[in-house]
Amino acid sequence: MRKLELILIRHGESQANAGLSADPDSSLTPHGTEQSRALAQRLRLLGIDKHFQGIVSPYQRARQTAAEIAAATGVEFQVDDLVREWGSPCTIGGRSFPAEGESELVARIQKFFFQRSGRLLIVSHGSPIGLMTQLALGRPPERIEPSLWLDVENCCLRWMIAPLD
Repeated sequence: MRKLELILIRHGESQANAGLSADPDSSLTPHGTEQSRALAQRLRLLGIDKHFQGIVSPYQRARQTAAEIAAATGVEFQVDDLVREWGSPCTIGGRSFPAEGESELVARIQKFFFQRSGRLLIVSHGSPIGLMTQLALGRPPERIEPSLWLDVENCCLRWMIAPLD
């Protein structure tokens, strides 16, 4: 049986979360950086190390959070567009991401989820984490409503094992 061990982490508080920016690719606030550092130390104390494959959204706030985790744990991160944020169009590092509807987001997260196996530490965003949680629990993904991601707070940590076969 193929299994997927997931550590799902939402980025630290961003400038947009704090109401300081409307930029879809906003950076962390100083508080978000501190949240990320504290979470990184928690992961280090839990024994999270390079045996996990690090995957991060291309958005700046997620990459900044992943950098703090990498410094504390030695986990190396690879950017994967499939775990990116959704909604507003955005250009990051010369790559353009168009606005997406709910069905497109669900299809993208399902593609990511079902093509992976092993031990993954993923730094992403509220809605993708909410969808991956549903998939890991064996539930079909629900509509994207605030209830899906409201309990996915900045620098939350979800550690799950999902049987895939």
